Amino acid sequence: MSYIISNDKFIPIKDFKLDIDDGLLYGYGIFETVLIKDKKPVYLKEHYDRLIKGLNRLKIEFDITYEKLKLCVELYIQKNTLETSILRINIFKNKDKFDILINHRENSYKDEKYRSGFKMEISEFKKSSNSLLANIKSINFLENIYALREAKLEGYDEVLFLNTSNYISEGAISNLFFIKDGIIYTPTKECGLLEGIIRGKIIDIIDKSKYLEVKLGFFKLNQLLEADEIFLTNSVIGVMPVSKVGNKIFDLKKNSITNMLMMELRNRMKGQK
Repeated sequence: MSYIISNDKFIPIKDFKLDIDDGLLYGYGIFETVLIKDKKPVYLKEHYDRLIKGLNRLKIEFDITYEKLKLCVELYIQKNTLETSILRINIFKNKDKFDILINHRENSYKDEKYRSGFKMEISEFKKSSNSLLANIKSINFLENIYALREAKLEGYDEVLFLNTSNYISEGAISNLFFIKDGIIYTPTKECGLLEGIIRGKIIDIIDKSKYLEVKLGFFKLNQLLEADEIFLTNSVIGVMPVSKVGNKIFDLKKNSITNMLMMELRNRMKGQK
């Protein structure tokens, strides 16, 4: 039997009930997606810190410390006997309080997907850097999930959002990097994107390298399409090569820098640094 945590209680999924108010009725809340690997949560403290920033921005009172949340997650992993999985921590506004829900799903990303890479469709929707939801992981996720589902119907794995100024922004579930002539580029947060946990780790890896350089800024679609390598990041996939953007094909055999960053991130994740 699978269990979830709802407001400090372990509940069988079949028995789950949750009061509805602002959170569920209006998409008023924050969530974090945490990778469970070797029975441990990966970068949980970083997820907690981002969770708090999002809750503060939405003015949701939250009184659970990191130590208490960590204990809940560890007990959840034990209760559900999770080895490798995807954990989701949801915080819903409920009047002047909050509801917390922790659930999980299977990690379906296999080695073959990293060999073939993600295909990205260019979305018709635009991101706004002035949106309240920019830079936070809101449960109001309709635009992203709708665009992603439409893309998957066309045989793609992810979508590429431009912002309202037509600069590249992010994917529905990922941050984006591209490489040209040995230099690594990624959109700045002012492009309306969510600053992913793994995005930050990759930037840190590059900054500490003697041989690599990263530039954050505003980049047009044509710059991306002229790249030598493209990869995506998020907490579940880590580093994922991109083999196609729109109709443009990219040769993954040339992904020397992407592959190096992928391996370096995997080594870091083992030590949680």
